Amino acid sequence: MNSTHEQKSPQAYSFRDRVGQINSLLPALLAFALPLSTSAVSVLAILIFLLWVLEGRFAEKGVEIFSNPVAVAVLAFLALLCLGLLWTDNLVTGIEVLKDQWKLALLPVFLTTATYRHRLLYLYAFLAGMTLAMGITFLVRFSMVHYADVSPTHLTPKTFHVIYNPLLAFATYLVLHEAIWGRAGQRLPVVQAVLFGLASLMAVNMFMTEGRTGQAVFLVLMGLLLFQIFAKNWLKATLAALLLLPTICITGYLYSPTFQQRVNTAQQEIEGFKKNPDTSVGMRLLFFQNSLEIIRHHPWLGVGTGDFQSAYAEVNHKRSPTSIATDNPHNQYMLIGAMLGATGILLFLLIFIVMFVQAKLLLDNYRRIRIALPIFFLVIMLAESYLTVYQTAFFFVVMTAALYKEKPDQRLREFLAGKKRKKCWLILSYRANIPGSACSQHIDDRLLFFREQGIEPILLSGPVGKPSERWIHYRTLSIAPSGIRFELRHFLRKHLHKRWQFKLVETICMVPIFPLYLLEKIIINMESEWSWCFFASLRGFLLCRQLRPEVVYSTGGSASAHVAALLIKHWTGCTWIAETQDPLVHDHGWRRGRRVLQVYKALEKKICQQADAFVFLVHAAMQHCSSRTEGQCHGAVIYPGSIPNLFQQQFTKGTRCHFAHFGSLAGTRNLVTFFQALQQILIRNADRERFREKVQVDVYGSFDEDSEREMEQLELCDLVIRHGTVSRQEALAAMQQTDCLLVIQNLIYFSCETIPSKVYEYLLTGRPIIGLVYKNEELESMLTAHGHLAVPANNVQAITEAVEKILDDFMQEEQNGNRPAMTEKKSDNLPTVADAVQKLIALAKNAERLKSRKRLKISLRVIRQHVAEQ
Repeated sequence: MNSTHEQKSPQAYSFRDRVGQINSLLPALLAFALPLSTSAVSVLAILIFLLWVLEGRFAEKGVEIFSNPVAVAVLAFLALLCLGLLWTDNLVTGIEVLKDQWKLALLPVFLTTATYRHRLLYLYAFLAGMTLAMGITFLVRFSMVHYADVSPTHLTPKTFHVIYNPLLAFATYLVLHEAIWGRAGQRLPVVQAVLFGLASLMAVNMFMTEGRTGQAVFLVLMGLLLFQIFAKNWLKATLAALLLLPTICITGYLYSPTFQQRVNTAQQEIEGFKKNPDTSVGMRLLFFQNSLEIIRHHPWLGVGTGDFQSAYAEVNHKRSPTSIATDNPHNQYMLIGAMLGATGILLFLLIFIVMFVQAKLLLDNYRRIRIALPIFFLVIMLAESYLTVYQTAFFFVVMTAALYKEKPDQRLREFLAGKKRKKCWLILSYRANIPGSACSQHIDDRLLFFREQGIEPILLSGPVGKPSERWIHYRTLSIAPSGIRFELRHFLRKHLHKRWQFKLVETICMVPIFPLYLLEKIIINMESEWSWCFFASLRGFLLCRQLRPEVVYSTGGSASAHVAALLIKHWTGCTWIAETQDPLVHDHGWRRGRRVLQVYKALEKKICQQADAFVFLVHAAMQHCSSRTEGQCHGAVIYPGSIPNLFQQQFTKGTRCHFAHFGSLAGTRNLVTFFQALQQILIRNADRERFREKVQVDVYGSFDEDSEREMEQLELCDLVIRHGTVSRQEALAAMQQTDCLLVIQNLIYFSCETIPSKVYEYLLTGRPIIGLVYKNEELESMLTAHGHLAVPANNVQAITEAVEKILDDFMQEEQNGNRPAMTEKKSDNLPTVADAVQKLIALAKNAERLKSRKRLKISLRVIRQHVAEQ
């Protein structure tokens, strides 16, 4: 997603396009001015904001902002700062604190101002500014220029070294990165030599100047660079770091009087801290201790956005009355922890966690820099509140906008630039593009058929599935602790394949969030992704403003999609189709508590009242919903079906009769009764050993403990092959080569309202099916109507008879010389995905007709009233 001025030919530029084009260059000027002039930075920041407003396109910009996880994380933190005013005693001071965050609040503006193609320009502009600033320090060092507050022993004005050295450290890293991995450095040896020379000058300058924080982070970044160079050999990287970094420190100490003096002073101040804390390092240690005392008394929400200064003065009076009080503890974490407690620290750290995650996901030549930027800030913020310091706060904003700007979506460009705008539907589903997920498969299969009907599907999902390479796809995050935990675990599983690595990283990441997660579960124990609806509804609203979809269609296994769609419907008045794969509420066996049950009942009732169509997958689910809502449910049942073209293989008979189950086994959905039935058949068979050689049970997917225990007790282990999780293509191929497919339902009330999605695939294979059905007349009728077997899932004798029938057919076929006794169970009237899509489109058209009639009736009523008044 990106500004439209990146998409048009020069002839098509409008005034707004030209404003955006000019504005996209100003962040480069601001990056250049950062180490040189705060006045220039201020003027440029104001100008960027004014042009941003003048350019307009706020819906488009809003979509991009809320599509960018880093921007969302920053906005969430700023929102918590605003909420912190609710429990502060000093409201005026709190508002002043919020005013100090105006630099950070400009991140969304800079993100939507910057362009993807200018990213390198922004980095080079910053390097040019730092090179000029460094050149000035060399001129001062050799007395070639003179300033009132600068001398050869103090090369930067006043306390500017606090800012200059950290920026110089990052500039050195950028120069070395460009020399090693940059295109120009790789292609032209002369350019590479110049870059290495510039990096050497910067390293020398680093130890000529006085900023200890910058020198510390310089060593950290050089260590990171070594690990990135030797990415495939951590032993070499460790040895190189152990050799190079001490060498740099020793060389700097021996040959730089300034560095030597700063190191010695720091050592003396630390040693004499207890006797004399009123030193540069001593005061920082004292601020740290006193701030920890504030956090200890207000661990969860802190003292409020505006109360740090007064709270610190109170603690300082008790613990260190001879020392001065402060409004800045010179440590960003202590400042946030004291103001907002563990909640604030969590949301603050979440910004940098998201930056690391995005560095992993955005695959280009800037990936290493995306890792370096959060590490840089995480280190320097130990010594100063750098996100409130003027230059470094703007540096964070500019670099984040440049590095985390996502590549414009070519599919969206083509869609928006089409001469004749296609119809589109906005599809809300938390799970999409997730291989192996039934909820994802449900909607993924339909997308192509929507396009064939002239409707472009616009996906809005959670972050669990990968970004689609085929469809326009937006993803957004959950904001509650349970959602953060769920999404973090899913991300770690994809990238950490060893269990000990996964558990270690998960534990470290979850330590700050666990108390809040526990508190959430105590208050209300809802599904993990319930909070996805907040950002999904906002982004969906902005997408509706930008793309004007004909229909908002909420589906998938998560109720949060329907909450988001409900809000979008309220804000826009759009046509809304809601579809529940599993019923939101079931009347017996509810496990999440009465409070959650009431929430879901209220949501179900709202859907019945507000949705233009409410779609169910089973008639029983619709009937029960209608009963709960006192007849307010006017829904429709649409079987999801499958795709016939996926099933083209011819069945090849083997030497064994294969019974296969596909999907997860858990709880009462297991193979226990099937194994018991199989054991009875084996006992009754005279030639048991020969019979065992003719039977095989294939399990694709998970295998539960109850099934395993029963299998071992009945000594059936040699008959069972566990294939584990396989791809969908492999599963479909295996289905078509199976002698009998097994459908197994849970022995719970909920089973009467669901039909497993795999049933529709089974039906299209043409292979015999045994359904172990539990109180589901609809599923039973569906199977028997197409010549398959449906038996009670808890009736071992009935299952035995069904299995015997399949085995008898198999044996008969062998005796008949492999002439088919088990006929193909094909039919022309099986449910398909194409049918489901056509029915959904028909529902949408009917809803639009009803709305048109309603609008016409209202217009006629208004006219009649007007005539009557006349």
